[in-house]
Amino acid sequence: MNTDQTNLTATATATKVDDLGDLLVDESVHRDGVWMKPDPDRALRIKTKGFPDAYHDMQARQQRTAAKSFNGDVEKLPVAVKRQINAKCLIAHSLVAVENCVIGGQELSLEEFAELIKEPRGAKLLTLAFTAATMAQEAHTAETEEAAGN
Repeated sequence: MNTDQTNLTATATATKVDDLGDLLVDESVHRDGVWMKPDPDRALRIKTKGFPDAYHDMQARQQRTAAKSFNGDVEKLPVAVKRQINAKCLIAHSLVAVENCVIGGQELSLEEFAELIKEPRGAKLLTLAFTAATMAQEAHTAETEEAAGN
């Protein structure tokens, strides 16, 4: 080996490659969803994407449309209307699957769960669905902030 090759090998060995893969944010939460257990005392598990951009985009569009009868003022929308809009957005863009959602001895599918949380009698389940989405979003946000060094 000549002197130039020896110097090159020594330089390459001395320079360590810093793999920055640990700084990448796991996009799988918003793409595939993550399993959450919104009530530690219950077996119910909800796979959710948190609140991706598509959730917020749909929410804003639907609120603007609903607010037309209130001179376009979204702040004047009744709470019940906002709840319905938010439930639709959650179903469309956040919920991926449910497990152990048993009502009357029958395990509900995601579609059945989605229908139930739109009804007044499913209000507590809707709250748990939002809790699961919030948990997923907070975990994703914490990871994003950590990756950014905040």
